[in-house]
Amino acid sequence: MHTLTRTWWVIYREPTPAAMQIIAAEPAPSDADAHDQRCAELQQAGHSAYVINAPDEDTASDIAARIWAQELVTNPHRLAAANAHLACHRPAR
Repeated sequence: MHTLTRTWWVIYREPTPAAMQIIAAEPAPSDADAHDQRCAELQQAGHSAYVINAPDEDTASDIAARIWAQELVTNPHRLAAANAHLACHRPAR
């Protein structure tokens, strides 16, 4: 059985430097105008997107979450920002 791979945009936001929230996974825009319009909408909303090739939106979302986590721990600046955020927002004991 052959599984069709599609291109998905996994829309996400980062409510804090240490967290990612997936908003939606949607098929990639169909043409350049739709692409530009969707990019503008995402930017205005403060969202970002990963472009993922996957057979379905759940798989695309899982891949995007793993990529985000990997980028967090491999980028020293992002990791430092996340650690600083967590240190400042730890519950009092």
